[in-house]
Amino acid sequence: MAETNAHEMRPDQDSGAMTSRARRATGTQSRAGIVSRPVPWWAMIVAAGLTLAATLPTAPGAMAQSVPLAGPYLAAEQAARRGDIAAAADYYTKALTADRGNAALLERAILHQVSAGRIETGVALSRDLVELNPESQIALLLLAADAFTANDPLLVLDLLDAPESESGPFVGYLIQAWAEYADGRPDAAREALLALRDGNTGGAAGAMLSTFHLGLLESALGDEAAAIEAFEATVERSGAPTDRLTRVQAASLARSGDVEGAIALIDGRLANTLGDPRLEALRADIEAGEIPDPMVESGRIGAAEALFGISGFLTRGQNAIIGLAYARLAVHLNPDLIDAKLLIAHMLRRDSQNELAIAAYESVPRDAPEALSARIGRAQSMQAAGKIEPAIIAMREVTARFPRSVEAHSALGDMLRQEERFGEAALAYDAAIRLTDPIEQRHWLLFYQRGISYERSDQWDLAETDFKKALELEPDQPLVLNYLGYSWVELRRNLTEAQEMIEKAVEQRPEDGYIMDSLGWVLWRTGQFEEAAVKMERAVELRPVDPVINDHYGDALWMIGRRTEARFQWKRALSFEPEAEEEARIRDKLKRGLDVVLEEEAAAGEPAIIVDNETAVGEPNDG
Repeated sequence: MAETNAHEMRPDQDSGAMTSRARRATGTQSRAGIVSRPVPWWAMIVAAGLTLAATLPTAPGAMAQSVPLAGPYLAAEQAARRGDIAAAADYYTKALTADRGNAALLERAILHQVSAGRIETGVALSRDLVELNPESQIALLLLAADAFTANDPLLVLDLLDAPESESGPFVGYLIQAWAEYADGRPDAAREALLALRDGNTGGAAGAMLSTFHLGLLESALGDEAAAIEAFEATVERSGAPTDRLTRVQAASLARSGDVEGAIALIDGRLANTLGDPRLEALRADIEAGEIPDPMVESGRIGAAEALFGISGFLTRGQNAIIGLAYARLAVHLNPDLIDAKLLIAHMLRRDSQNELAIAAYESVPRDAPEALSARIGRAQSMQAAGKIEPAIIAMREVTARFPRSVEAHSALGDMLRQEERFGEAALAYDAAIRLTDPIEQRHWLLFYQRGISYERSDQWDLAETDFKKALELEPDQPLVLNYLGYSWVELRRNLTEAQEMIEKAVEQRPEDGYIMDSLGWVLWRTGQFEEAAVKMERAVELRPVDPVINDHYGDALWMIGRRTEARFQWKRALSFEPEAEEEARIRDKLKRGLDVVLEEEAAAGEPAIIVDNETAVGEPNDG
């Protein structure tokens, strides 16, 4: 039986464009090669009251008020739905010419103008909006940011003068604290942050963010001992440090005179990553005696940090446009906030605004420690835009510029693998692996990725060695168990061990349709058709539009005598655009029946079913 092997999927790859074999191995993979990275603590801000505008406003009566308004408004809505922020900003603003007094329409225009990076236009529209609605939170926020740029903290405080209750916007409270600091009242700023930390606004995640800002404030005031205490409390509240938090904490330790502690903290963090140029650069500076200044030295920079800290969470779901606006405002207040620039670029790439994403990545200075991440993102945006060869060339330039970067070589491997250039991908992963010394548990993914590339380029012996190495480093890793187990099933070898491996993978990921299908398939291969049908039915429920899973389920139904249903599943599989070889085989089954196809495949030396270590074609039931 000519069947495809274990499949894989990347979260940033269009599943509709992937081959069926590229859909089996599942899991979250970053371009750096880390699976399931913990969500940054600043991206965990939850609950109502954390934003200045929780959802996009509606434009009441926009369609009914005038025909001139309807056209631009509808065009703006369509542009917004497809993620074309700049076009939506233009159309919403054009619609305002027909109805300048529509406050909801003004809010939409402001959000999209700011999200497109047109801050001055957003500020101008905000002045109009506060005349219509003096309590508009997005307008007040923009005007407060503009007041910070004009070095007018008192105006910021006036604009964001929140009520005594704790129901106001969380970001507004943070910005008010930094305005107090900018106005020369650090005690008031500290009291505001402490009240925010100990109150109910923002919940546990809000307490983490306010604790972090308390550390930034103490560091700005020169009290590094208090800052270190606050940063340690932030790590404790979050449960895990991030690269950025580690940088801030290590810099504070260095300023306090604990250089050894700072270096040890950085080394500890680097030991759990594939490398981070910013941490590595900070380590080199500290070791050379170049102690960094505090991250925040002014109220304006503190306000930028507040906006950036919340923007990460808001980029998810219905608040994505607000998160992008916050990140744009953060960069407006602090043009050197490269983390925010990268976040903006990542958001644009996620929304398929690839040309804008390329420009955003290019805004990161080439000599900045973040240049590696920016160059990789730029190349990936080029790939997403369909510029495949230029993207690969650009990624190869990244590896040439950063020849010692595991992340760079791994990213090149990811790109080549996505383009099904598996032999070249294996070479890129090989370069990444050669840079890992010593090889540690966290490197299992590199062996797994190289193993996939070897298997897909028909180098099975090398692939099997890599999969076993990955399992040696990360025992019982479900992705590897599934891929190796499924591969053995297709090779008709080690079936008992393969079934045990896949069952372990299912125990860990019972809601993974691909892994569930693998279990069904090994049961089918060993003649356990009734059990196989049960597992495959569940796999179809979990992954209803996958052609391979539907095809497998059809085969199981045929073998237990449910032929009409089997034909239905094969036809479903055809509707989901299987690979050409699979399509031909499915059509042959529909025409002549699975039993005939299996007999011919067995005669050709490709037996489909193994029973008691002996080859058998398997007879379908008549039920």
